[in-house]
Amino acid sequence: MKSADMIAKIDELIKGPVYHIDIFPCTVHPKHDNRCVEVEKFFQHNRKEIDKKFVNILLKLYCYYDFCVSAWVSKHEVFENPDLDRLISLIEHCFEGEWEARDYINIVLPECNSMIILNGDDLYMGVYHPNESLKNLILELAQSEGLFFHKISADG
Repeated sequence: MKSADMIAKIDELIKGPVYHIDIFPCTVHPKHDNRCVEVEKFFQHNRKEIDKKFVNILLKLYCYYDFCVSAWVSKHEVFENPDLDRLISLIEHCFEGEWEARDYINIVLPECNSMIILNGDDLYMGVYHPNESLKNLILELAQSEGLFFHKISADG
């Protein structure tokens, strides 16, 4: 897939229904005493275990689906079914650097017209426009890693 085609596909899929693979079972709404921010900071500064869970889920998904990967680190070069070392490198690059300054990758799954976005600043992965088969598989994988999979409502 060419870079321009990948960008067009990302723009299309980002409008679809959105789900999260998340450390929380549903969206957390801020409390008046700011404890949610403090908890997020804790997890952001102690996230090796969370990062490993995200890597595990993506690698397992890669066994089932083709990946077209676009990453900032590669200046949006598109990698179609990259070799395992390249894929791990692209994923792990998202976790490097200071929190709130990390990179992200877009992974398009052409077989099911879906996309996963991993942003190193977030404590979740976004799943865009998943079909039923993908949702079922991700639910099982997320649960096996002690994570949650839930739909994001239009109002957040």
